[in-house]
Amino acid sequence: MKNLLFIFLSVFSFNLIAQEQNKTDLVVKQLVVYFNSDQYNELYNQLSPDFQKQQTNQSITAFYQKKLKQPLGNIKAWKYNRTQDGLAVYVINFEHGIQELKIVLSAESKIDGMLWAPQKAWKDPGTIKTNNPKQTGVQLYVDSLALAYLKDPGNSSLTIGLVTGNGTETFFYGETKKGTEKLPDSRSLYEIASISKTFTGIMLANAVRNHKIELNGEIRKYLPGPATYANLQFKGEPIKIVHLSNHTSRLPSLPADFEKQPQYDPANPYLHYTRGMAYQYLSTFKPDTVPGFTASYSNLGFGILGLILENSYQMPLEKLLQQVITGPLKMTNTHYDLTENQRVLLTTGYNTANGAAVGYWDLVDFKAAGGLKSDLHDMLIYLKANMDAKNPDFAFSQQQTNQQHGFSRGLAWIIEPVKNDTLTWHNGGTAGFRSFCGFTKNIKKGVVVLSNSNTDVDDIARKLLAYQN
Repeated sequence: MKNLLFIFLSVFSFNLIAQEQNKTDLVVKQLVVYFNSDQYNELYNQLSPDFQKQQTNQSITAFYQKKLKQPLGNIKAWKYNRTQDGLAVYVINFEHGIQELKIVLSAESKIDGMLWAPQKAWKDPGTIKTNNPKQTGVQLYVDSLALAYLKDPGNSSLTIGLVTGNGTETFFYGETKKGTEKLPDSRSLYEIASISKTFTGIMLANAVRNHKIELNGEIRKYLPGPATYANLQFKGEPIKIVHLSNHTSRLPSLPADFEKQPQYDPANPYLHYTRGMAYQYLSTFKPDTVPGFTASYSNLGFGILGLILENSYQMPLEKLLQQVITGPLKMTNTHYDLTENQRVLLTTGYNTANGAAVGYWDLVDFKAAGGLKSDLHDMLIYLKANMDAKNPDFAFSQQQTNQQHGFSRGLAWIIEPVKNDTLTWHNGGTAGFRSFCGFTKNIKKGVVVLSNSNTDVDDIARKLLAYQN
């Protein structure tokens, strides 16, 4: 049967927090009752006001009747399966087929978005390659999490590093490229995306300690032609360097003209957006409230921070990275831009939704926000250096600079209370990759998870950090 696709995600983003299962269970339970009794008006009333603005009652009724009821019959059973990228995923058993329903709710427990599609043909876990000896409790637990992730045919590989008081363990699963049966290893490269921001935070800490940049200095002081940016303030309160580092600058995630750039390519969106264009955008931007209080995740803010670092040191960010972090730590495989020899180590990224290979992202002048590629060998060195606060730059980057509800931020790092401990972490995602790097302060446990598909790995990382033998 032809795939069914029905999706209107009015508020969906990768930063969505997973819905509480009991709330979505209630909504799905009621959806089943309305569907089986042909109460299509009630199905429409389950949608949020924003969703209803996008679709009429008639279009929703037509979808449920013609795309689901006629070919598949009534719903016989349903079951929660998992949470993926902030959406609750349910397996729905009809009389004549099985569908997956991905759903996200509004704060009022109305449906803000949903996706219906035939259930995937899951991979046989026995066919998934791994180096895991599966002997100890933690090894068996890693195996259960990895196989649950990789049985989805859209996912390709997982690379996991776990640091505890007992030492370091590394686990490799799947394929660096589908169809090759090539297991990843410690030198397989992944796009680590926004984990790059923590490297930028450490370079900022170095600049502050060396009096190159004032953490509480106005950003316009460090931009070319400072007078051009007189508007970068709200009622006399300017945007400061620290605001860029903790996402309280009020700058948007991306410039408003981002998709209007010449030669814009959604498959490689940052490639042609230059620093000149970013500076031009800043000259027209005005904050909507006092900077420093309300957090709003901004890739633009970190892109600008990278440019300010380059301006202050008068050197390319790659050279500064080597000088401050990768050189001293002997991280030889972590770079913004790769040589041809290094590119052969890159795993192939995949879009989980359709299983198709996707291209890499070239962040160019936004590289400070998410441009790094790295491998498990280097990322474990980096993780341990942060766990040990190896030098003052690492320690400084982890100091709280802003408090939000339920978490705080240092210089990029997210600092979160968890069960009598503190979790310091960051994640990342591009078109075909997901990553996580984090550690607990008291228990001294750390984890790195790298994937070459765009299915979130945060849940795996958090479960490993919480696992107790």
